[in-house]
Amino acid sequence: MKITLFGVRGSLPTPISKQEQREKTLKILHLAKEEWKKDPSGFSEEEFLNHLPIPLSQDLGGNTTCVLIEGDGGERVILDMGTGLRVLGNQLAPEAFSGKDMDLHILVSHTHWDHIQGWPFFKPGYSPSVNIHFYSCIPNLQERLERQQHPENFPITFQQMASKKHFHLWKEFESYMLGGLKIIPFGLRHPGSCTGYRIREGNKIFLFCTDVEYREEDREHLLKMKPQIAGADLIIIDAQYSTSEAEKKIGWGHTAVSKAVEFAEMMEIRSVVLTHHEPDHTDHEVARIILDEARLLKPGGMQVHIAHEGQKFIL
Repeated sequence: MKITLFGVRGSLPTPISKQEQREKTLKILHLAKEEWKKDPSGFSEEEFLNHLPIPLSQDLGGNTTCVLIEGDGGERVILDMGTGLRVLGNQLAPEAFSGKDMDLHILVSHTHWDHIQGWPFFKPGYSPSVNIHFYSCIPNLQERLERQQHPENFPITFQQMASKKHFHLWKEFESYMLGGLKIIPFGLRHPGSCTGYRIREGNKIFLFCTDVEYREEDREHLLKMKPQIAGADLIIIDAQYSTSEAEKKIGWGHTAVSKAVEFAEMMEIRSVVLTHHEPDHTDHEVARIILDEARLLKPGGMQVHIAHEGQKFIL
C-alpha cells in the first residue's frame, strides 16, 4: 500500500507569501555560507540541499486535504477532495482521457468546504471514460456536491461533468472491501460530524483521522475503541493547533499537536503524520510547534512526521 499526500492545509488553501519565501531563501543562503566556510573545496551544493531540515528543504504546501492510496492490487482510493485533488487530477488526466475505462474510488470524511472544493477542478471528473465511486456515511452526499456547483457558485454543474458517478452509503464500524483493501469507517468529534477510515491491506493498517477534536474527556471512550485501532502502522491525524491555541478554540473541531501525538502513543501506533496545518501559520511556525510539542512528549519509539505535499509512505 502506497500513500501519497496531495494536500495538508486546513480550513482554506494557503499559498506561501513572498515574505515567507524570502525569509526561507535568506536562511538557506546563510547556512550555505557557514557550511562553505568549513570546507570550501569540498562543499557540495546538492549535498547541502539534501540535508536541509524541514521547512527549509520542502515547502509544506498550500493545498487542502487530499490523500491517494494505491493498493498492491492496483486499487486507487482517494481520501477527501480538498484543493490537492486538482493536482492529483492533473497527474491522472492523460490516462483519464486515453479512451480506456478508468475506475476511481473516493472516500469522503465530511463536506466542509476545504474537503470538497477541489472536486470541480478534478479533470478526470470531466471524462466519460471514468467511473467515480463516492463512499461516505452521509445520506445526501450527492445533493451536497450538487449544491456546491449551483450556477450561483460555479459555471459547470455537477451533472454536466461527464464522468459516471456512483454513490455508496456506508455505516460506521461496518467492514467493506475495495479490492484487497478492507475499510472500516468510524465517527470523529467534529462540528457537523466527520468520518475517519481504518484501511487494512494484508497485515498493514493505515488510519485517516481528519478533522477531529481530541479532548481529555474523550480518553475513556477512545480506550474502548483501542482493540480496533491499536497497533496501526501509520496514522494521518489533524494537528492544526498548538496547545495554547486549542485551549482558546474548544469546539472548533481540531486538535492540538500534543493531543494528536498523545492519542497516537495511547493507541500504540508506529508512525504519526500531523496534518491539517493552520492557514495562519507559516511553514516555520508549523514546524516549530510540532517539533517543540513532540519533543516535550518524547514519544518512545514512535516516528512523528510533519505532513507536506508530495510526501509518500509505503506500508
